[in-house]
Amino acid sequence: MKLWTAWTATCFICIGSLLFIPSQSSAGDNPDRTSLAQPVGQPAVISSQVAETAKPVPDLRSESTLSATVEKWRVALAREEGFHNWQSAAWNSYPLGPGTHGWVVILTDHGEDVGYMIVQSVENGSFRLTEYGTGKHPLFSLTTLYRSMVQQELIPATLTYSDFIANETIAKDRLYMDGLTAVWRIKLDNQLCYVDAKSGEVLPLKDDPTPKLGADDSTLMTTELKEASTMMHPAFDPYERMPWIVGSPLPMTGLNELQSALATNQHLTFVTELYDGQVTLPLAVLGYQSWQDELPYLVLDHEGPRYIQLPTALAMGHIY
Repeated sequence: MKLWTAWTATCFICIGSLLFIPSQSSAGDNPDRTSLAQPVGQPAVISSQVAETAKPVPDLRSESTLSATVEKWRVALAREEGFHNWQSAAWNSYPLGPGTHGWVVILTDHGEDVGYMIVQSVENGSFRLTEYGTGKHPLFSLTTLYRSMVQQELIPATLTYSDFIANETIAKDRLYMDGLTAVWRIKLDNQLCYVDAKSGEVLPLKDDPTPKLGADDSTLMTTELKEASTMMHPAFDPYERMPWIVGSPLPMTGLNELQSALATNQHLTFVTELYDGQVTLPLAVLGYQSWQDELPYLVLDHEGPRYIQLPTALAMGHIY
């Protein structure tokens, strides 16, 4: 299913002969440098080097608390429809880009990716579940990145996946600015490229993207996942019908309006413009998931279900 529109700028841009951009130490570049790991039945471990560089704020609770929080969320989500393969999943976490104070958690089951979480710290020393999703193409999947770079001939097909991961001359930095603004910053030789962290599409960017939204802990906090209320519709191709091109967006400010719209229309499309309008991204709305005493999540079809907190999504785009 085609989910990404044509770029308003050139579809592929690499910048040569730039000044060196220092890359953040990323656990994903080498499996041995994972910031946190939680194999099934084993305690989480963290390297001292990554702990020092990834520690977001002085009063951050211990790494064991982060591990326990992630594990608690995994168990809670594993009870929900569509998350059954999270029940026995192991997970690893990798630090996100500078200033984000967060991690991407990749879950695997029997060696295959089955989902992800975006976890960020907040000023009181606790953590928030900013985003999560299921499927074989999690956010910041190295498998997706490798496949994309081979297809775009950025790396030779003779370079194996294992060698790609171990190759430290290819800088692979994860940049998570806000919901839907998530990219890989890739530097190899004297070239700089940006790749969408979900789809693997090469982006028309020359510099690091700026966040579309400012930081707001009040709309991003999720501390407990208690009882969930969920409505889901089947996925569809948002290009089959395109009311988002000439139509007007639905008036929507919260969950009540979304529930009413989903009750009468199974083909709602969420549309956002990213990177200063260079990219228009339409995504099928699958439904919502609302946790007791917490903010609801809008579920979008983006190479698999992607759960983004509803206030964030509505601030970044419109529903048609």
